[in-house]
This record gives sequence, C-alpha cells and structure tokens, in this order.
Amino acid sequence: MTAALGTAPRLGSLSQRNWLNGVVAALLVLDGVVTLVLEALFLPIYLGHADVAAAQPTTAQAAALAADLTAGSIPFPITALIAAVVNVLLLKGMSTITDRLGVIALPLTAWILSYLLLTFGGPGGDVLFINDWPTLALLVCGLLPAGLYLYYLANLRAIGPASTN
Repeated sequence: MTAALGTAPRLGSLSQRNWLNGVVAALLVLDGVVTLVLEALFLPIYLGHADVAAAQPTTAQAAALAADLTAGSIPFPITALIAAVVNVLLLKGMSTITDRLGVIALPLTAWILSYLLLTFGGPGGDVLFINDWPTLALLVCGLLPAGLYLYYLANLRAIGPASTN
C-alpha cells in the first residue's frame, strides 16, 4: 500500500522510532550548546604569524614576561563562520526528525540561551565574551543563516506541496 503512494516503508516499530527520535533530538540540542562553547573558546583565533622577539639577556629591571602574540596578526572570527554552517546543519538534522517548527528550532534556542549565559561573568569575574566585534559577528553569523533557514521552512510549509497535473 505504501509503495503505491510513493512513500518508502519505514523499518522498526512506531515506539522504537519515537524513542530514537527523542534521543537524536536531545543530542542535537546538546550539540547546539557544545558547539557554542567551542566557538566561544576559539573565537579569539588570529590569522597570520606572530613576531616574537628574541630572548634578551637578564637585567635587573622589570621586563615584560611574555611577548605580544598577536603582533602582526589579523583577528578573524573563523568560528563565527563555523557557527553559521553548524547551526543550519543542526536545524536540518532536526527537520528530519519532526515537521514542527518549534521543535526544529530547539537547537538554535539552546545555542541562543547558551550565548546569553556566556555573556555574564563567572563567579571569579571571568568573561568569555568581551565587548568586541568578533563577539557580535558570532551572534549575527550564528543566528542569521539559521533564522533564514527557519523562515524558508515556514514559508515552504505555508505554500504546501506542489500540485501535479
């Protein structure tokens, strides 16, 4: 009967698929949090090379303990570009599990909430996101493509399936 309708029969019982779909959905939501933490930790990556000064003989005066490792480099938020791709892939993966837009958006919601949590200082006053343009680039690149994908899915569902004549 299903072959006549053009849909392939699915393997496994309905309860097994629901259980596996729930596990995969939970892993995708957790992956949204994990990827944001990794993107935040690798956000201050610099492209180029650093000019580290040669060692100087020890003198009695106080000197800098470390060279400026960002001298001559260009700050480039490569993790912002990674966030753009990964968030869309998370939503694409969630769309294979369910058709509900609210459930599809759960990995992006977890990503946004994690972003907001990381903007606050920790108990020792440490802050992962500083007030700088790469932080804003991470937010925009993480939200804009994924939001456009959700917009595409919403409009695709509003139009409905194409009629065949």
